Amino acid sequence: MKKLNQRETVILFITLSLVLIFGVYQFVLKPVQEGSMNIDDRLLLDHIQLVKANQLLAKKVVIDARYMNLVDSIGVVDSEEAQMPGIVAKIEGAAREANVHIANIQPQKSTDQGDVTFLSVELEIDGQWLDIVHFLYLIQQPPNFYFINELNLEKYSGAINSLRGRVVISRMFLVNP
Repeated sequence: MKKLNQRETVILFITLSLVLIFGVYQFVLKPVQEGSMNIDDRLLLDHIQLVKANQLLAKKVVIDARYMNLVDSIGVVDSEEAQMPGIVAKIEGAAREANVHIANIQPQKSTDQGDVTFLSVELEIDGQWLDIVHFLYLIQQPPNFYFINELNLEKYSGAINSLRGRVVISRMFLVNP
């Protein structure tokens, strides 16, 4: 190997020094600096979460009252058999009020989604267009809170606006713990 002259040695020394300084900065100083920033950021986020938790604790009574109001409006289900007569009665009451004839009511299998159960009912209905729309409106409004899962309407007879249809509706209940 050829011996380096003085100028090449200086250039090599400067290059190696720059590479060493860059390596120390990238692999030692920068991670330490980012770690200290992460600690500061985490402390700030923890402080913000603590302040929000204290605000929620201050509003505990109001939140509990709203939760109990929600539980009262949605209802808690012990068993499907206990709730189904009430569901059918409310549907029949809304149908009478809207002047819609219910030809058939068939309870469907309930679906459980964690802490919530959906009880479904399939209806065959007959009526005028406006009466059916009024019925669908009534079953979705408080205190009923039913969801329309399926709706199929077709012309029933030669009379104008006379329809027959199939409606699947469901009601959400909280599962009793």
